[in-house]
Amino acid sequence: MNFKIMNSKIIKSAKISFKLTIAYAVMFSLVLLILNASILYGVKYYLYDQANKQIEDVKTIVLNKVMSRNEHVDLSDKEVISDVPFKQDISIKVLQKDGKVLNKSNEFNYNIAIKEPFDKIKKVKDDDKHLVYKNLKIETKEYGSVYIQIVKYMDNEYDFMKILFVLIAIADFIGMIASIILGYSISKKMLKPIDQITKAADNISINNLKGRIEVTGPDDELKRLGNTFNKMIDRLQESFSRQVQFVSDASHELRTPIAVIQGYANLLDRWGKDDREALEKSIYAIKIEASNMESLVEKLLYLAKGDSGNQKIEKKNFWLNDLINEVVRESRLIDDNRHIISSDKNDTVSIYADYKMIKQMSRIFIENCIKFTPKQGRIDISSEIQNKTVKITVSDSGIGIPKEEIKSIFERFYTVDKSRSKERGGTGLGLSIAKWIVDIHGGRIYAESEEGEGTKIIVILEIAM
Repeated sequence: MNFKIMNSKIIKSAKISFKLTIAYAVMFSLVLLILNASILYGVKYYLYDQANKQIEDVKTIVLNKVMSRNEHVDLSDKEVISDVPFKQDISIKVLQKDGKVLNKSNEFNYNIAIKEPFDKIKKVKDDDKHLVYKNLKIETKEYGSVYIQIVKYMDNEYDFMKILFVLIAIADFIGMIASIILGYSISKKMLKPIDQITKAADNISINNLKGRIEVTGPDDELKRLGNTFNKMIDRLQESFSRQVQFVSDASHELRTPIAVIQGYANLLDRWGKDDREALEKSIYAIKIEASNMESLVEKLLYLAKGDSGNQKIEKKNFWLNDLINEVVRESRLIDDNRHIISSDKNDTVSIYADYKMIKQMSRIFIENCIKFTPKQGRIDISSEIQNKTVKITVSDSGIGIPKEEIKSIFERFYTVDKSRSKERGGTGLGLSIAKWIVDIHGGRIYAESEEGEGTKIIVILEIAM
């Protein structure tokens, strides 16, 4: 039992090249054994088939001689068995019912019982001799019931099979040795790209993601593995780069409100106890910066949950047009009629999505429009059915976005104008959250804008079927 456990541990801890070599050698050996066993069986079957035919030929010869003569056939006459091919190791014996031998070949020295069934080929081993024989029974007027026994001596055939077996065994042994050597060589060659992958992986770390595997050769599994590994490192590098940028941007965004709070705290410590105006100004500024920090932290946590896959998503069927009407009503209350907020086109459509996330996305767009649209400017959120999708468009008549910066507005912490965004309380995370919501729903989002003319944010979502 311990021996088996030890062997199992050795095999499990062995190199893949060794395992492949053993597997290849075992399979090759099994194929050789099955093939050679089939050859031996086929040769044996052929030799016995030939022996059966020879016995049938002798039977025909003898019976023709006996039946072609007159009624007073002399079965003791050697001429009856003269045509038996003795060179083929065939012998014949003719005897009466009482066991008296009437005629036999000179080479016939076998002791085989005469019994039923007659006229049927049988095999027997007599004194280490392999024999094939047939017993015949004929009726004659002169001798009555007469038995004829035809025997084929098979030792020559068995000697041939022994020699063949030895040759095949030697060939099998040579084949197994060759399969081990060839299998090891092939496995090492096949696994060479894996060694390259291993070396490349050893050289890659968080601080060094530039290494890649050189992928060459045919488009096989190993090449696809190498390509997959390279793509994985590309994604890791991109992810680490985004993480570093994210931490850097978050630190930068938090540094400012913390510095402001510290400054006003120092002001309160020095003058706030006696100066009422300084006290109120400091408390107001600290509250504003604390609120900005709270908003920033909430958005950072939201994105972090989304990136880690821990953000809970509860999809259900709901009417998108009702959600848009609700967002419009709430936005009008919050905005206190400083802007014209409308929904010019709002098709009745049901979608399968997370209601809270789609509402959050819509509010982000409206809040952005309110921040960057002058008072009494126009803000519109509409929906339109297009085949099996719904197009949500949020447009404003605000300051617009420079053409060269439109492609970057969905990046985290990206703001078109840092100073104006800061004045309006922007962190550059709102549109990133909105894009993440669209992505998690399998939709598409893009922007159209001209400076001084306004901006359009377009979202395409699948309609629930």
